[in-house]
Amino acid sequence: MRKREDVWWLLSDLFVDTTRTEDDLLRLGKSLAKFGFSIIELEQILKKEVAPVAGRWMNYPTVGPWPCFDREDLERGIQENLRRPWYAKRRWGLFNPSWLVREWSVVKRGLASAQPES
Repeated sequence: MRKREDVWWLLSDLFVDTTRTEDDLLRLGKSLAKFGFSIIELEQILKKEVAPVAGRWMNYPTVGPWPCFDREDLERGIQENLRRPWYAKRRWGLFNPSWLVREWSVVKRGLASAQPES
C-alpha cells in the first residue's frame, strides 16, 4: 500500500495552487514511472482516488492559495472515500477541467519517456 500512497502524494501536486512548468510536469511523470504502474492505471488512480479528494478544495475558490496538502489528511480522505459503497463515493466531475487535461497530457509524456524500450 505504501507505493500507492506515494503515488497519491505525487498526483496531489496537480491540485495545489501553484504554477507548474512543463519541465515540472515531465519530472512528475518520470517520478511516477518509478512505481511500476501503467499510464492507464495511474490515470485511474488520478480520476477515482486522488481527484475526488484533492479536487474538493476547488469548490471553494475563495479559500487559498493552496500550497500543498497535508499528507496524512490526504491519505485518510482517499482511504475513507475508497471504503464507501459505490453510490456514496465522492466523485470529481468528469475529469475534464482543461487545465488538468492539459497538465496530465504533459505528465503522460514524462511517463512515456521514462518507460524502458523493449
